[in-house]
Amino acid sequence: MRQALSVAICVIVSLVLAAIATRYIHPHWTLATLYSLQLHAAAACIVAMVVALAVKRHFLVWFLFAASLLFTGHAVLMGREFAAPVTAEEAQAPTFRLLSFNILNDNYENAPSVVRAIAGSGADLVNIMEAAPLRVHLDELAKTYPYRVGCGVIIPFCDQLMLSKTPIETPIVRSLSEIFPSRFILAKVAVAGRSINLVGIHTTKPYFDNFHSLELIRAALAISEADGPLLVSGDFNASSLAPNMRRFLSLTELKTAEWEPATWPIRAGAFGVPIDHVYARAPLKIKSLTRLADTHGSNHYGLMAEIAITGAAP
Repeated sequence: MRQALSVAICVIVSLVLAAIATRYIHPHWTLATLYSLQLHAAAACIVAMVVALAVKRHFLVWFLFAASLLFTGHAVLMGREFAAPVTAEEAQAPTFRLLSFNILNDNYENAPSVVRAIAGSGADLVNIMEAAPLRVHLDELAKTYPYRVGCGVIIPFCDQLMLSKTPIETPIVRSLSEIFPSRFILAKVAVAGRSINLVGIHTTKPYFDNFHSLELIRAALAISEADGPLLVSGDFNASSLAPNMRRFLSLTELKTAEWEPATWPIRAGAFGVPIDHVYARAPLKIKSLTRLADTHGSNHYGLMAEIAITGAAP
């Protein structure tokens, strides 16, 4: 019985680790979700191998335990690779706030509380995904955020929505793939006395063939046309550990916060996956990134970021 249990655990862990290992050889979209979950999956393998070691010690068990530790450790290192902590000197730089939130497109019942949360957030800039429930509340939002793209402005429907307290200049809207239209907005806004490039984005799920990678490439190409400070936020449906996400960050020179909060699934709380992101390019840095305490009926946690404008104005 003990032998059978040990073998069963080793077989399952071997399959999981082998699937993760494909990312280092030739990543495939069918395993994209697992790549985003590498830290969770590898940590679970460690726990499983501890059980296996308690049942029966064998060379293979020790080998799989070591491999699980290696994959977990590398996931932690990958999560730190694109982090850009704010130094003590940079912490004194001017700041502004950004709210990014996928409110869920059928969340009409909670729309009034979402509106109150947005209006009372203190954010200077807001990116909303799946904004359909806000259509009838636009006049109320306009009292705090008189400028917008989406919900009748450039984009006729309510899905991707950008709100600002200051004028939104030269907005560009693009469809990243044929699945969902107009889920990429790039514009210039003035905050804290500086003009920055602001991007709101919502990519499709990574298990829809290669569409997720294609959308990230198209987004990176669009972003490459924007010079100067850049702030990107939205629902990427993948963690920063995924190979195509890491390529996106490399191509765009974007950086993450020191720690990215988990945003989905909400029932997992702090043990969930950070699939909603705020990324910044120098001279912008993410001073703090926290998730909203209340989901207001959404299946995602929203994110509030305080952004420091480091460096002298050009």
